[in-house]
Amino acid sequence: MRGKRAVDRPVRQAPGIDGGAIRIRELRPLDHKNLLRMYAHFDPKCIAFGLPPYGRTLRRRWIENLEHGRLNLVALSGRRIVGHAAIIDVPNDDFCEFVFFVHQKFRGRGTGTVLAVEICRRALCLGKRRIWLMIESANDDAVAALYRIGFRISGVHGGEYEMELDLESVAAILCM
Repeated sequence: MRGKRAVDRPVRQAPGIDGGAIRIRELRPLDHKNLLRMYAHFDPKCIAFGLPPYGRTLRRRWIENLEHGRLNLVALSGRRIVGHAAIIDVPNDDFCEFVFFVHQKFRGRGTGTVLAVEICRRALCLGKRRIWLMIESANDDAVAALYRIGFRISGVHGGEYEMELDLESVAAILCM
């Protein structure tokens, strides 16, 4: 696969609700309304540091800011967006922040894990060496999935974990 861009590579799929596959791909401009719809029906809102925002206007602005970022992926069940992951780039540095959300009806099926692995792989392709995130400490399933990928807790802030992943240490696994 030498010479292929990250966006051209096939992505592993997670199982959907009715046996259909959850596809992962980059966010497209035409996905905006579909992404707004996912977050409008997302529960619980304001779970970690007030994200995703509860208010409609704040939520729309937050989504628009993420859409202008360097990398956004979506998980799709048919044409419906059921998950979203984004990298918040730290310019001129080797690390980035990672945010991801999976609609409550699609949790526990590997969707978040597939999104996380793919965003980490693409961050590595962008030249990033480390990726970090903040996650609610009570979100046991997501924390366990992040541990399986290689993330480790690097700090505790109230009810939130700060987790980091050294991308170079898992590069061989991510690039398979």
